[in-house]
Amino acid sequence: MAKKAPSIFSTLQKTADSAAVNGEFTRELPLSALEDNPMNRFSMAEDEEFLATMESVKKDGFLEDIVVTPSETEGKWRIVSGHRRVAAARKLGKTAVPCKVRHYVDQLAELRALMGANLHRRNLSPFDLARQLETLRDVLATEGKLPDGAKERSEALAAQSDLSRATVERYLDLLNLDETLTAWAESGKMTMTDAYELARQKNQHLYPVVEQYVAKNGPKDDFPALVHRAIAWAKTAELAPVPPKPAANPLRTVDSFGRAIRRSTAQMKELNLADEADKTAARKKLDTCLLNLDELRRTVEALKESL
Repeated sequence: MAKKAPSIFSTLQKTADSAAVNGEFTRELPLSALEDNPMNRFSMAEDEEFLATMESVKKDGFLEDIVVTPSETEGKWRIVSGHRRVAAARKLGKTAVPCKVRHYVDQLAELRALMGANLHRRNLSPFDLARQLETLRDVLATEGKLPDGAKERSEALAAQSDLSRATVERYLDLLNLDETLTAWAESGKMTMTDAYELARQKNQHLYPVVEQYVAKNGPKDDFPALVHRAIAWAKTAELAPVPPKPAANPLRTVDSFGRAIRRSTAQMKELNLADEADKTAARKKLDTCLLNLDELRRTVEALKESL
């Protein structure tokens, strides 16, 4: 039986070696030295929650410390927990904020801490979660920890995010929606029930039909109801069958593995092999390179035999 991953919330609280390395003490860091985390896909919109955060910081200061980790750029720190509080501090004209510095053994541990700091928020958009799960999937793939099968992949994401497999699949389906439908759903012009229904893979061929129906019938006072009728009409219309997906281009597959190997190599150049945490990260990246090289060899051999 596979060992269950630790809770994503405990990852935030108990970083592998933060207590030993940093002593968990708080330090004031200048806002100019803090960088947004590129793995953060949660919304940074200046909504009601953001305005409430600003008001709280203005009246009461920081009730919780910002959690940061050393950046690859010397003298800079990457935010792990507290993006919105940092943004609020900048808007208020502050120059420094209280921070706890933590070290993470790898990119996945850092991402789990980042997600754990956000998943408790009440007003998270389903699209925020979908995009964050997409980032989690990319990180697992980069570290060679993403299984091949679709079901197994969903289970791996579920184990890392403390969500059920069905929930993970439901959120990731939202990434199938095109730009127009995504905008409708995020702005409230389409109910999330309809968004989840349209996002199912079997319904992707309905997108242009739904959008054309809405455009033809014009915007109504009740736009979500119009979209709902458009979906119902598209489902009953006699539409052309969904064309089969084209076979993957083997040359593009070879190029993809090559880029993955070059990316891992570039990341390893930034590591300090005198540091134990960086040594561990380098070993994992080398393991990933070996897996990619092995898969690349099999792909090249199959391509050669087909010629």
